[in-house]
Amino acid sequence: MSPNPARIVTGLAAIMLIAGCSTLNSYMHDTFNQTVDPATSDHIHASVPIGATMIAAEATLSSQGYNCETRTGNYTDELGHDRNAPSFLSCVQRAGKISFACENRDQVIVVPSGGVVDQVNVVRGPDCDRQPGPALTPPNAN
Repeated sequence: MSPNPARIVTGLAAIMLIAGCSTLNSYMHDTFNQTVDPATSDHIHASVPIGATMIAAEATLSSQGYNCETRTGNYTDELGHDRNAPSFLSCVQRAGKISFACENRDQVIVVPSGGVVDQVNVVRGPDCDRQPGPALTPPNAN
């Protein structure tokens, strides 16, 4: 008795669907999970040591897929406490190939003291892509 081609096709389609759902489930979990992977946190703390220059910290984080900017004011530390600093480096993990407008991403807050790294906080939380505004080129700029 030869195998039924319709059953083979149906079986293959079911396997592909299950594999696709598993991949989608994994992506959704990673995208909306609010907990930093301990290996990621350990890696960041090892690669941005206390006492490193802020320039080196920004270069390291940028090479590891983070967009950084200097900010002032409030931030949240690794324990979930609200903190305030006159200046700190706020780095957010770059969006993946597939991205939602708002999704949880790893974030690194580097607080300086005397021009060197004093604190490193690795957290995960919502980051919302900002839509680019209109071009600021005057109409007759050509």
